[in-house]
Amino acid sequence: MKKALSLAYRYLSFRPRTIAETKKYLTQKAEKYTLSAGEIDAAVELLKDQGYLNDAAFIESFVNSRNLLRPKGKKALEMELRRLGISQEDCDEYFSKKSLDENNLAQTALKKKMKSLLSLSDEKRRYQKALSFLQRRGFSYDVAKQAYLQLTQ
Repeated sequence: MKKALSLAYRYLSFRPRTIAETKKYLTQKAEKYTLSAGEIDAAVELLKDQGYLNDAAFIESFVNSRNLLRPKGKKALEMELRRLGISQEDCDEYFSKKSLDENNLAQTALKKKMKSLLSLSDEKRRYQKALSFLQRRGFSYDVAKQAYLQLTQ
């Protein structure tokens, strides 16, 4: 178990990780370092007890940092969290407790993009590109349309 903990501490030193990410990493290293499934589970439980692995705290920090640096809608955030191994129940619980101001986030994302969109001479094309940009970021059509209209007025 000592080697599993050592590997996990090193893995967690770069950035916070989910429980699923850590288990997957240790499972991949299991053959090389002859780790058993019991050792991996014990190491993960110890890391949970020590506070290094906490999916609820991970969701909180992930959503906050993502919305500061590269704003995305709830749908896109959920997909990213699911890809990182967060359960649907945990995502639903987080988003039911904390509501995102998607309109404000969409405006923030679009403000950065508008610099490049202003070079387009056709208003209709600018509108279409802005909406498709926001929809790729996980915002609904209604939120994207409202954000565009608020920024252009």
